[in-house]
Order: sequence, then structure tokens, then C-alpha cells
Amino acid sequence: MLFRILPTSILTSALLFAPAATLVTGAISSPALSVTLATNSLPPPVNQNLAEQLQASLDQARGNIPGAAVAIISPKGTWFGASGVADLATNTQLQPSDRFQIGSITKTFVATTILQLVEEGILGLEDTLVDRLPKTVTAVIPNSERITLRQLLNHTSGIADYTDVLFTQAAVNPGVFFNNWQPEELVSLINGVEAIFEPGESWEYSNSNFLLLGMVVEAATNGNIADEIRDRILDPLALSNTFFAEEEAILGGYVKGYWDFDQDGTPNDISVANLSWAWSAGAMVSNTADLATFIQALIGGELLEPDTLNQMLTTISPIASENYSAYGLGIGTIESPNRFWYIHRGQTLGYRSNMWYSPLENITYIELINGRSNQNLSGATLTTLRRYESSASVPEPGIVTGLLLLVGMGLTLRSRLPLLNNICYRNKV
Repeated sequence: MLFRILPTSILTSALLFAPAATLVTGAISSPALSVTLATNSLPPPVNQNLAEQLQASLDQARGNIPGAAVAIISPKGTWFGASGVADLATNTQLQPSDRFQIGSITKTFVATTILQLVEEGILGLEDTLVDRLPKTVTAVIPNSERITLRQLLNHTSGIADYTDVLFTQAAVNPGVFFNNWQPEELVSLINGVEAIFEPGESWEYSNSNFLLLGMVVEAATNGNIADEIRDRILDPLALSNTFFAEEEAILGGYVKGYWDFDQDGTPNDISVANLSWAWSAGAMVSNTADLATFIQALIGGELLEPDTLNQMLTTISPIASENYSAYGLGIGTIESPNRFWYIHRGQTLGYRSNMWYSPLENITYIELINGRSNQNLSGATLTTLRRYESSASVPEPGIVTGLLLLVGMGLTLRSRLPLLNNICYRNKV
């Protein structure tokens, strides 16, 4: 598969939506991004009328999903909504502040951590796996002497996905999701599995890439991946509802997640599974407010230097993906002639997540659900937002009358200007 590396600057819309070329042999230097986000203070809440319409849209779109929480931050205001339940057994109503498993959105946190270590000179994007991990790990990875950290970050490594093997085992023995997995054990699942392609030759989303990146962080820092993410991102941004499951305590827990895995028509509570199976590929927990703060801070330049952020947002296209139009270093895009989003999606056994930011519309959209579903919530809520016209934008009748009076006075004055000019000239005013 031939692909090109595409710099995605919001200032170069012609480049964003250009037809895919066949091949570019190296990364193109990205122009500096011009994104200004007010992450210190959110816009005021949307007015009550819009809030009611957004809530109705979410309630209708949710369908049979147990619960959904959505955050929308836009020039029209801020809205945090929730629909459904956090626990089917107790019928506990879901709250906008509730926490969920966020799945692969974890990857954007890991990528940010890796890139900070690159800025500090501890890591290099062209470092190979054998440069950073011991032979006990790299020996089971085909082409480990040629696979770079950059290729892990943008899914061009060609490494097979360990979760494919894990889910195959789970079809016979679901108990694998209750194991307390170690990263090395997860890597060993792909021992003997051939590479999908040669490094850098194509694109294929693989959770193994970010499993290995988590191990790289721990080897480079001689520390713990959860501690690094907390010290570098969570604490500085005051993300008090974001945690790395199985690596740190989650006081207050999170909502139940559901999946009808035995297909008997009744959703099964999946939240008791051990998230160590996802580790640095998808084991984090958060809520809509924290994720909104994170994506705004990231794209706004609070976590990475401009040059590093440009590298992160430089994407590979075209790619074979149902979830992304293009993919950068731990973050993807959705692109169309009228829309452009920086995004990451996530899914674990009983949860689904979406984290989006549109630089063209200045909209942040976060969606968290506690069910395994493909139902589209964003279409309903974002369409409601875009179509809404505040009554404040329509002049009151009294204002209209006043405006007409002023226009009439202006027309009258204009018709008399020649006469006034003659009078002023004759009297030397």
C-alpha cells in the first residue's frame, strides 16, 4: 500500500482536502499551527432552549444504549449532558460527571508522554525497538531492529495486533479478561505471528504498537507508565477524574459497562473484567469534562512545543480505516469537504468513547457510552447544535422599529445633503 505523509495545518485547507497522492518518501515540514483555545475558562452554558433541544436529541439517539454522557463546547456555549443509567441493576441515573472506561483514547495520553520524552532528549522518534527494549521483548517482534518509535506511534510498524489473539482465546475461554496480565505476557501472544508488512510500507491499526510504547516509557524513565502520565498530564491539567486502571486506585469507581456477549438478549455487566489486558493501549478511565480539557490543552499547545505538536498532527493518508481519514502520532482525523476534526476513538468490552476537536468550527465533542454499540450519537447532537439559532440573534420588534426609523432618517438626510452643502458653502460654515 502506498501512502503519503500529510501536514495538517488548519491554515492550509487546500492541503487538508487535496486528493491522495501515491507516494511521498519523507515527512513534509508542517507550518506552525495557529490554534487559540481558551482552556483556562469554558464558555458559559448554552441557553436553556438549546440545552433542552440537545438533551432531547441525545435521549432519542441513545436508543438501547444503557447510558451516554456527552460534552459539547462551542461558540454557542458549553453543554454537559447525560442520558440513561450508570447501573442497570440499580437503575441509577447517569450523571454528566460520571466516569467511563475510555479505551484507545489512552493512546493519545501515551503518545503525548512519549513526545514529551522526545523533547527532553530522553527518547528519539527514530530510535528502534532494539534500542529501547530488552531482547526478551524484542525477540518475539519481527523487524524489531528496524521498527522506530515513530512507526509505533503512527501504526506503520507492521506488527500484528495482540488483541486479535486475545479475543480468539476469549471465544473459547472468556476468563482471559479476568487475568492480571503483565505487558510482557501480552507481547508474548504474538510470538510467532508474522509481520503484516515491512516497517513503513503500509498502515494498519495495531494495539501492540502502544503496548510496546508503554513499555518504552517505563524502560526510559525507570518508572511506571501511570505515574508518568499523571505527573506530566493529569496533575498539571487538574484532571481529577482521570485514572490508569489497574495501575492506580480509582476512588469512587466508574459506571458499569455492558455487552451481550452470549447473545441471549440481556446485556452482561462487563465492568468486572480486569483492564490489565488493555494496559497502555486502552486501560484509562475518565469523564467528559476531563477529556474536553485534555484535547483542548493538547491542540492548544499547553502540553507540547509547536514543532513537536506539528509532528504529532502530521498525518498519513490514505489509510484503510473505518474510524479515521488519516492518522498522526497517536491522534487521527476525520475529513470531508465541509468538516475537519482531530479525533481519537476508543472501545473496550462494554464501553465506547469519542474525543473530537474541530479547529474550523472551534467545537469540542466528547462522547462516552457504557454499552457495546455502533449507534451514532454525534450526528443527532451536532446537527441540533449547528441548526440552532438563538432568539437573541433576532431583533425585538421595538428594535426593528427603531432601526427602520434610523434608516428612514438616513435616507431623508442623504436626500437633503446637496441642499445642506449649498447652505454651508454660502455661509462659510
